[in-house]
Amino acid sequence: MKYTFFFLLILFLLLAFLIAGCTKKSNTNKAKNKEIQTSKNAIDFYDESILTHVDAEELCEFNFDFFLLELNQKLASYQLELTVQKEEGFEESFEVSINGRKVKLYDESDFPEGKYWDVGPRNFFRTVNNILKGKNIDKQFYLLYGGNDLHTVFLNREQFELMSKSNKDNKNEIPYLP
Repeated sequence: MKYTFFFLLILFLLLAFLIAGCTKKSNTNKAKNKEIQTSKNAIDFYDESILTHVDAEELCEFNFDFFLLELNQKLASYQLELTVQKEEGFEESFEVSINGRKVKLYDESDFPEGKYWDVGPRNFFRTVNNILKGKNIDKQFYLLYGGNDLHTVFLNREQFELMSKSNKDNKNEIPYLP
């Protein structure tokens, strides 16, 4: 009985130290996270309100439904909606219409080495950004990654600079203009 009491006491003390250590570590992590959020102006650049998965293959194969709804959700607060239509003969011309603006996504010279997967999204989002600029919207779509992993981030200039600066040591996480 005597040993049981000491055993339980030691067990209780070990448990108390373990809980105290976890609490201290948790508070330290919370402080670090708060510091990071403060330094980034509390912006989560990977939040769905900013980030959209586009997929260059889908875009270059004229499958805009894959991402257009999400882009329009981001633009709704600016009273802007993107309409994208395939131009007649798009299979040969590689042209679409974005809000009435005719855009050649790529041409046959872009096929070698899959260059069209880079050129197509750049031409698409360059046009979209021109539409935004014409409406005096202070944000743009920046591209992130490429290929099937292509994403956009919808940022103003200050947010872009902040995201670029915070990812300076990881070049893959730095967005780029189309």
